Amino acid sequence: VTLLEKKKNIILEGAPGVGKTFLSRKIAYQLIGEIKDENIEMVQFHQSYSYEDFIQGIRPSEDGFTRRNGVFFEFCNKARRSPDKRFVFIIDEINRGNISKILGELMMLIEADKRSSKYAIKLTYSDNEDEKFYVPGNVYIIGCMNTADRSLAIVDYALRRRFCFFPIFPEFNDVFKNFLLS
Repeated sequence: VTLLEKKKNIILEGAPGVGKTFLSRKIAYQLIGEIKDENIEMVQFHQSYSYEDFIQGIRPSEDGFTRRNGVFFEFCNKARRSPDKRFVFIIDEINRGNISKILGELMMLIEADKRSSKYAIKLTYSDNEDEKFYVPGNVYIIGCMNTADRSLAIVDYALRRRFCFFPIFPEFNDVFKNFLLS
């Protein structure tokens, strides 16, 4: 929680089954100060996940095509309406998607010192110059990364600089050891 408060972005990394996803929600509750699921959003990255899903894009509609905001865009709007509350966005399997493609210009906006309207920028699908986006300071990001996955190679230094990586290890306590011995 202390790392998340300081850096605004953390990645829990570890082997499959150590409880990264479970722990991420518990960390979110701790940061928020209560169990408040409406202040938490979770997605899972995969090979087909895109910028258009996450931020904004052109999507089919009944009348042809329309611009539609993605899940992170809407989450940031929700957080802006309650600046005195904390909001946590959890990205499960963060290394399974094409991170640079999904985040786009957010690579700059998720930095802890760029979380204000001062750094607002025009997004790829914005209609006019006045329409700008920024990540509010009350949004925190927790990523979960499976270290047994070959897709770790695509986690570049730009992402590593913006996130604090925290290893999660299996808990081999006495209960577990006794279970194996019996």
